[in-house]
Amino acid sequence: MGRPDPSANSGGVNSVNLIGRLVNDPAVRAAATGERECAMRVAIPRVGPAGRPEPGVVYVDVVAGGVRARDLAEELRGGMRVGVSGRLELDEWVEPGGERRARYEVMADQLEVLDPPPGAARAAKR
Repeated sequence: MGRPDPSANSGGVNSVNLIGRLVNDPAVRAAATGERECAMRVAIPRVGPAGRPEPGVVYVDVVAGGVRARDLAEELRGGMRVGVSGRLELDEWVEPGGERRARYEVMADQLEVLDPPPGAARAAKR
């Protein structure tokens, strides 16, 4: 009897939950499948082991696909605080010069606007 395929029912969990601010306005792009995607970068403040804030920020690339991609790109703006739930995926490609590249992205299943960008409330009062 051979060894089981380690990727088959590994018992692992691929679940990511993030809260942070959008670095820039999101962009709509075409996925390899031809489907539209809404790509964005989320800045997440660092937190230490005791739960206290630490200097620095973690930047995470987030992609939302499907029918909401265009709506999200129109609704979201840089600086907005968002909550994201999804899964981690590895994106690999080869540059025209032959260099292999890779990056991790969070594929969003849910994305919620938690509050407007900083300064939006002041602008609305004027």
